[in-house]
This record gives sequence, C-alpha cells and structure tokens, in this order.
Amino acid sequence: MSLELEYPVQLLCEIAGISRSSYYRYKKRPVKKDTVIEARIVEIYKKSNRRTGYRTIRYILRKEYGLVVNHKKIQKIKRENNIQSIVRKKRKKPEEKSIIKENILNRDFSASRPGEKYATDITYIPTSRKMVYLCTVIDLYNNEPVVWNISDTADKDISLNTIRSLSRKVDLRDSIIHSDQGVEYTNKSYVELLEKLRVKQSMSRKGNCWDNAKVESFFSQYKCEAIKLMKNKIKDLAM
Repeated sequence: MSLELEYPVQLLCEIAGISRSSYYRYKKRPVKKDTVIEARIVEIYKKSNRRTGYRTIRYILRKEYGLVVNHKKIQKIKRENNIQSIVRKKRKKPEEKSIIKENILNRDFSASRPGEKYATDITYIPTSRKMVYLCTVIDLYNNEPVVWNISDTADKDISLNTIRSLSRKVDLRDSIIHSDQGVEYTNKSYVELLEKLRVKQSMSRKGNCWDNAKVESFFSQYKCEAIKLMKNKIKDLAM
C-alpha cells in the first residue's frame, strides 16, 4: 500500500527532506520508457517461472507490447535486477568407446599382389573459406591411391564413405586395411563395416606416425607438388 494513503503528505515530505511542490512535480512527470521496459521484463520473467531468456523476452516485448528493445539492454536490465534465467542442462551424449585393433601390418609395407594390403589416413587441406579434409586409401602393392573422399568435416562418415567406395571397386575379403588410432577408425560403425566386408583391420601404435609411413609420405608429396604450387588458393569443396 502507498505510504501517502496512510500518512499525511506533509509529514512524509518533512521526513524525506523535500518540499511538497517537489513531491507533486515528481508524481506528475512522465514515466520513462526504460522504467516501463524494466517493469515488463520483470513481469515476463516472473510469469515464466524464472525460465525466460533474453531472446524470448525480446520477442514477447515486441509481439505483445510493441516494444522494440535491443538484446544488450535486456541483458543489462536483467543484471541490474539480479534476474538469472534457469538454464536447462543439456544431456551429454555418452562418449563412444574406442575399439583398438592389433598392429597386423607392423611396418611391413610390401605386398605380393594388388589388393592384399591397404593403408588409409585423413589429412587437412586449407581453403580460402574453411578447412576441408581428404581421406585416401593407398594400395601398398604399388603405393598408389585407389580411392579418396573429400569432406568439410572430419568425422566417422568420411572414413566410412571412403571404404564403401573402395568396396564397390574391389573385393576386400581377406585384405588388410591399416590406419592410425583416430576416432574415424576406432568407432563401432567403421569396425563393424570392415568386419562385414571380411577385412582384417590393422592399427598403428598410439602416437606412432611411422607405422603408417606410406600414407604420411603420400600426403606430404601431394601437398608439396599439388596444393602448394597452385597459383590460386582453393575456395571450398566445389573448387
């Protein structure tokens, strides 16, 4: 309840140390727009059970009250009024367990026939817009790339799609496919795909690039003789 309804205005002014004319002048002054905005924000916040964030508040102010308010002002008013929206905790996806395979290849990069042994890896290629990734499979019989795949994301799909492309070209039964221990090769989907194709999966020892030296050498040569010698930098996947 307002104090002026319980006590004389003269008494209240004397306690506050102001004149009656100053008090009435204050009461007649127009309410500042920011005060209205602040009141609306607090109202919206309370009605939402303390769950409304600044984006929703901004939308409601514009939609229901015709108030166009900058998000920075809303955040400032929230801070000044100690308003903290309840944030729903995001459920973390359980990390997929890595499946590590034996190093069957064991740096024996010789092969007696095509398709006996393959080595694969992923490298990055800088473009003017973003980083793209190249996944290649090398046939260790002649050290030539037999299939490759380019993507703008380095995830398990790039390795899966590369092996699928290879399986459409050659019969992979009893072949050895060697890789490092990157997540692109230790995930369940990749391991199961090789098992389905009856491939013997081999992996380098952790942190040992020499175990996959043939692919590392190919990437190094490719970048020196192709990418770095290009006059115009690649724009993106399309060029």
